[in-house]
Amino acid sequence: MSICTRISTSLFTALPGAMFFALVVISKEMRQEYFWISILAGVSVLFGSAIVFGFVLPARLHPKWFWIMAAGFAAMVCALFVTAVLDATPLCVGQNNGDGNNDLGRCMGYVVLYAIFYGIPYMMLLTVSAVTGHWAMKIFRNP
Repeated sequence: MSICTRISTSLFTALPGAMFFALVVISKEMRQEYFWISILAGVSVLFGSAIVFGFVLPARLHPKWFWIMAAGFAAMVCALFVTAVLDATPLCVGQNNGDGNNDLGRCMGYVVLYAIFYGIPYMMLLTVSAVTGHWAMKIFRNP
């Protein structure tokens, strides 16, 4: 597997994660919330692991679009795991959200909601990025 293919796959895998990272960093309203640190850590892991998985996974999977989708899905699972671990700490548990203190069940419920409401747009963006990356690597004869 050529280094050019690995870099291309890593780029197309990391694009949706970069968009989510930029949205979290730019949002001023979110910085005032108690859960901002765990979400920032989650999208940082999403972006970083997308780059790493995009570089590592191509050697093991055959179709180019599938490489990008598999690497992006693995990055999303890692990011949700990190967010779940951080939400099990006092970053979420015991915080007052306006209607009472959070308990562990409510904080894990937030992680499930993150997976539903942020996971679906992420996978849609990843699909667009995977198809575009497959097309670009095919057009430019990137082996």
